[in-house]
Amino acid sequence: MTNKCVDFFKALSDENRQRIIEMLENKDMCVSEIVEGSGLTQPTISHHLNILKNAGLVTPKKKGQQVYYSLNKNWFKECCRDYISMFECCKDLFKNYKVTKK
Repeated sequence: MTNKCVDFFKALSDENRQRIIEMLENKDMCVSEIVEGSGLTQPTISHHLNILKNAGLVTPKKKGQQVYYSLNKNWFKECCRDYISMFECCKDLFKNYKVTKK
């Protein structure tokens, strides 16, 4: 597994970052929207977004005065695929695996 994928999984190890990822799953959001939806402070959100950005999980895009963050779904899929492919014995188990939401 590459160092980038290790950073990916480290970034996912925090519950607050997992919540941010869930919030970004369906739409791009600016920091203030994430703060409002999460109940965390702006410095805390900025800290977590920086970790997610460095891990390749989110991409910032400046629009006027605001910076909007989007989930990098392709990188997410690539790291998950690479991780699963490390386990040859399990490939058949995941071949027809469907993700269900809680």
